[in-house]
Amino acid sequence: MRKLTYVLFTFICVIPLMAQEWKSPHSLDEEQQAPVVLLPYPKEVRWLEGSMPVTRRDDWKLVGEDGEMIRTAWRGLLSDLSAGKTGARVVCRLVTDSSQLPEEGRAEGYTLHVSKNEVEIHAAHEAGFFNALQTLRQLATNGKNLPCCEIKDWPAFAVRGFHEDCGRNFQTIESLKRQLDIASRLKVNYFHWHLTDHPGWHIQCKAYPQLNDPKYRTRDLNDTYSYKQIRELIKYARERNITIIPEVDMPGHSSYFVKAFGFPMHSEEGMKVLEELIREFCKEVPAKNCPIFHIGADEVSVPNAKEFVERMSNLLLSLGRSPMQWGGPRDLPVGEHSINQHWGDGGDMVDQSIKPESVKCRTIDSSMGYSNLFDPAMLVRRWFFMRPCGVGKGDDLRMGVLFCTWPDIRVADKSTIPLHSAQWPGLCAMAERAWEGGDANGDGLASDMPAPDTEAARAFKLFERRLAFLRKSLFKKEHFPYWTENAQKWTVIGPVPEAQKDEVRAKVLVGDYSGLDTRPAYGANLYFRTKPATGCLGMFSSTKPGACVWTVLEYDGADGGKKPFMIGFDAPVRSSRRYSGVPKAGDWSQCETRVWVNGKEFRNPQVYKLAGKSRYTSDTWFHPANEDPLTDEEVWWAHQPTMVPLKKGKNTIIIEQPYKGEFQSWGVSFIPVCE
Repeated sequence: MRKLTYVLFTFICVIPLMAQEWKSPHSLDEEQQAPVVLLPYPKEVRWLEGSMPVTRRDDWKLVGEDGEMIRTAWRGLLSDLSAGKTGARVVCRLVTDSSQLPEEGRAEGYTLHVSKNEVEIHAAHEAGFFNALQTLRQLATNGKNLPCCEIKDWPAFAVRGFHEDCGRNFQTIESLKRQLDIASRLKVNYFHWHLTDHPGWHIQCKAYPQLNDPKYRTRDLNDTYSYKQIRELIKYARERNITIIPEVDMPGHSSYFVKAFGFPMHSEEGMKVLEELIREFCKEVPAKNCPIFHIGADEVSVPNAKEFVERMSNLLLSLGRSPMQWGGPRDLPVGEHSINQHWGDGGDMVDQSIKPESVKCRTIDSSMGYSNLFDPAMLVRRWFFMRPCGVGKGDDLRMGVLFCTWPDIRVADKSTIPLHSAQWPGLCAMAERAWEGGDANGDGLASDMPAPDTEAARAFKLFERRLAFLRKSLFKKEHFPYWTENAQKWTVIGPVPEAQKDEVRAKVLVGDYSGLDTRPAYGANLYFRTKPATGCLGMFSSTKPGACVWTVLEYDGADGGKKPFMIGFDAPVRSSRRYSGVPKAGDWSQCETRVWVNGKEFRNPQVYKLAGKSRYTSDTWFHPANEDPLTDEEVWWAHQPTMVPLKKGKNTIIIEQPYKGEFQSWGVSFIPVCE
């Protein structure tokens, strides 16, 4: 009877895996043999015999086209080279020519030819030369030899952007410039700058100075971006082929507005104020430098929704701007002339990709989940395997993607945002997919990694190899919380009702799986069921709390001794604190997680100041807890690696992971730190 119980429980709770044949947009054999790391990977690459010595910066000469983007990219290339003279001259010749590029590739495309004594770049526009010089920087990364090659390249999608929420957590102009520098190296070309939110209006305001009064703010009380700084950042971005999209969130996310004026944004008085604020911004910032203006319009319901959207969007159109709005299920209707930024959460994320036939207006895809929702591995997988706007390449309506970071919780040290939200690994995955495109639908691969002998697994492994290189080069001074998955094969047992876990544990610990449901799983991060806000993704996505799963790994300990592992069992939501909490002393989680190494229970050696605390079983959007900054202790990938005692040769790792509640991201991360 108990055997039948196990089978029925599994049948009810497990969604059958759908076989998916995912294909890489480029040759994996070619990538395997590539002499350098290129990210995003180009459309066409032909490696030629020989190489050019990478000489000192004084030996390089740029000939041909000129422009701010070109000069900025050239300075960046020279900064990677050492100083002094050697006498061996290198000429980089720029030629305005689009004959080798298809029509769709001329806006940002290029051809790049490296011979043993010269570099020649052809492009139709300055953006193409900029992108080519970024590729040249990557070719020269090793500082010794520049491989001879021919590259023909252009992006699959016109919009490849990232987003920062400076309305809730103000970031300095210097910090944002640093992020723009890095993003441009990956050929990211849009920055969505969220400037206002409940805590305050952070744009200089001449018409209504009270909006900058600290008494109407709840965070970053004295921080305001002057128009001079805004223009400065927009210019800085444009020199790096990045267009800034400013966002003033309206009519929701605006409690500061009500405090300052005594009436809401959607009232007649409120709309008149907003119109004046928009006019002021557009007067201060020319349309040619800032062609898109985002009005938010998300997570709010007002009785005059259609009128509100029409008034704001029509005003922007009259001022030479394209209006943009959030286009989720709880937002105001997207205006006829607005760009739709598609997003979703909860059940809206279960069916992941946008259906291409559903796109009726200009659309930018942000549906793969925000960086503050997932742990690093899930974040990277989701963006790597996605299809922007549900298609392999963009068009006039399917514009591309925006990768968003929303640390809604008050952040005391803003430098921790990229660490806690794995911003840079996620941005790398977005940059790869948005540039390269690809027809394969990989929605189901993020939560259940394919077997090692599949093309999808091989492509991801090679991508991880590139991430590992960039972690030590481009991101060597940045937080980059990502560790290679490795080809680990687990046996997953269950799920079974938690009431029967004592009986099942006894069998698992002696290797007796008779009568139990088992299946293989691959990688160092296993997902059984993520939180509802993230779409309940995972191997057992329909399983409800009250279940338990075991994972068994046979791990080669090589010569034995203590080895470093990154170990985690829940990802706190960095927007609402929803999380099972910091483990008590000796425990692995507040969900009764247990670990055995070679038959002996292995207790957690980490020491926590917040042991047994920070447990939030529901969202804390307007709870005082959201004003308490998240600490590294609450984020397992911000910890130091755990040293696990292993014997020489084969080791058996067993992990018991109960599912206690939907506040918990149910899964296992057990990552050997091999880098």
